[in-house]
Amino acid sequence: MKRMAKVLMSLVLIAVMAFGPVVSADTSFPKKSVEFIVPWAAGGGVDLLMRAIAAVFPKYANGQQLIIINVPGGGGAIGFNGVAKARPDGYTLTSGTTPLITKIHMSEVPFSLESFEPVMLFADIPCYIMVPADSPYKDLRDYVEAAKKNPGKITLGNSGAGGGNHLVALAFERFTGIQLNHIPFDGGGKSFTALLGKHIDSVIGSSPEGIPQALAGELRILGIFGEKRLEEFPQVLTAKEQGFDFTGTMWRGIVAPKGTPKEIINRLDQIFKACMDDPEFIKSAKEMTAPLRYMGPKEFGEFMKAEDLRWKELIIANKLGDRYK
Repeated sequence: MKRMAKVLMSLVLIAVMAFGPVVSADTSFPKKSVEFIVPWAAGGGVDLLMRAIAAVFPKYANGQQLIIINVPGGGGAIGFNGVAKARPDGYTLTSGTTPLITKIHMSEVPFSLESFEPVMLFADIPCYIMVPADSPYKDLRDYVEAAKKNPGKITLGNSGAGGGNHLVALAFERFTGIQLNHIPFDGGGKSFTALLGKHIDSVIGSSPEGIPQALAGELRILGIFGEKRLEEFPQVLTAKEQGFDFTGTMWRGIVAPKGTPKEIINRLDQIFKACMDDPEFIKSAKEMTAPLRYMGPKEFGEFMKAEDLRWKELIIANKLGDRYK
């Protein structure tokens, strides 16, 4: 009997060693408010989506608040660097998004992808180009044709030099053989304010930027850089439907400082996944035309590594930025 017990114990130990320790979520976390640093000015896509998440966050986070703090500047570098240097305790987070990757490869910054722990992905959003409702450009075909006739004359705003939207615009510019005048702003909100004031001709953005104004008839979407049309704008064709075999999306996720304990990462994933599935947030995301897509920490980490390689190759191949010059 004792021999059998020893055999069983040995088998259990072998199984534990084979599969490794199971890291559970720390359900006592959080015990205070969690800060989320948005590395751009208020009103941009990440800012608006995270504020929608913050509205439901206390339901799933022991009643604690998610405090949104805007830290614009340096194309996102100031905010990202602040979080990279923050205490890795789960109480300071930032945006795991395309501009994090592109900023790393566009210029010398004191952080890298390895400076962060992936928490989760919650959206993958197509970019688009918008113009004022009374613009002479009705769709991407008009826009490209005019740009070819007037190289460098059409102004195109973006949410920051070297950011994801900016690089998608550069990629589209090269794909179509046109030359635009790129105007950077500290965040998507400011770029769309400039567009509404007709200080620039067009803006490249991603949901929810400019969507309320487009629904109100103040702005027009020329084309969608995604695989399918937006549900709220069924009349707006994708770039592919207009003869341009081109796509460009902005994914939205959450990351923590490197070294944040796995049980805290798992707890954050658990909390934010619950927020993502909350009917109130789903309603807000739909109103902002933000397609939702979930990935947990492991899958999101692998996804970011693939994106890191893709954008690095694009930036080097097109001689963009100043890091690799």
